[in-house]
Amino acid sequence: MKIVFTTDTIYRGGKERQLFILTRSLLDKGVRVDIITKDFSEENYLSEYGLNNNLCHTYKGGTWIGKYYSFKQIVSSEKPEILISWDLQTSIFALLLHRKLNFIFINASIQHGIRLLRLSHILRSITCFLSPYVIANSEAGLRVNNLKPGKRRFVLYNGIETKFINDLSKSDIEILRNKLIPGYFENPGFVYISVANFVPYKDYFTVLKELAKLKSDFVFYYLILGDGPMRGEIEMFIKDFNLEERVFLIGKTENVKDYLFASDIMIHSSRGEGISNAILEGMYAGLPIIATNVGGIPETVFPASSMLFTYKYHEALYQCLIKSQELKASFDPQSEEYKAHLKKFSVDTMVNRFEEIIEKVMEGKVIGNR
Repeated sequence: MKIVFTTDTIYRGGKERQLFILTRSLLDKGVRVDIITKDFSEENYLSEYGLNNNLCHTYKGGTWIGKYYSFKQIVSSEKPEILISWDLQTSIFALLLHRKLNFIFINASIQHGIRLLRLSHILRSITCFLSPYVIANSEAGLRVNNLKPGKRRFVLYNGIETKFINDLSKSDIEILRNKLIPGYFENPGFVYISVANFVPYKDYFTVLKELAKLKSDFVFYYLILGDGPMRGEIEMFIKDFNLEERVFLIGKTENVKDYLFASDIMIHSSRGEGISNAILEGMYAGLPIIATNVGGIPETVFPASSMLFTYKYHEALYQCLIKSQELKASFDPQSEEYKAHLKKFSVDTMVNRFEEIIEKVMEGKVIGNR
């Protein structure tokens, strides 16, 4: 069997990590795998998973028509039995090509849990409806695209690696905090963390505004891992609210787990999510979660260790922050219930589920429209 994955980017992101985990697993089982992408960045996960750059093929073209013919040429050359697309553009291309080139097409472009009135969201819904097979990374993703789980519509939860499990002692955590957090040694406090890029649908402004109200209540630190076009605005916001000694923009870093291990609670304020890798990594690190009640987040978090609030609802977030120390104190990450919940999002569970989906697809072998 030969499987081709297609994606818009080869980069360091949640979607790409899932793709490479599956690629590594398939190759280890003797399956032939190739990846077709639009943009290839040298900053990627290939070496981390022992993968060769030769696995990746980049399609060209300045216009959609040019990209379509370049994509078609590569697919024709690779001759996949199954093509799995992780983004909208190549899903449209694959939908147009799968009958002519005689491959099984699986649309895996639903990596979100909300649908807005945007052209890309509408096109994704239409393309998924027309696709013979669909994989979403959350039940919410299927639901908002008017799809139901069934013989040709599947949910594949993201899988998180065991390296994010925090087995450090309390003294080791204190050492890590003193190393990573400026001023912590002289003035210890409660540590919040967010892992998300600086883009409009990640609402750091509400978080920072509400955290500023807590300065007189207790000492805290807020670590932000990520980068992006809104960094300058966020830096000004931090300065305006006199949070320079409490909020630290770490930027992009490869030792995310160290910062997670040094934290008490994760904050994730987003307009929409499918299954968030950042939240899962925080949960594996033993962190309670404060997050927006959107998309796939409710099916991701463990109820006893999470508090959800409405996106941009300041007062609701403030109440969560006020209760955050109590939530941390009452949470037991070693409970059997919590471990069972995390198991749903393990790499082994994801790989086994993926193989199960492929088996079901091969049994049906729908080549063409539904």
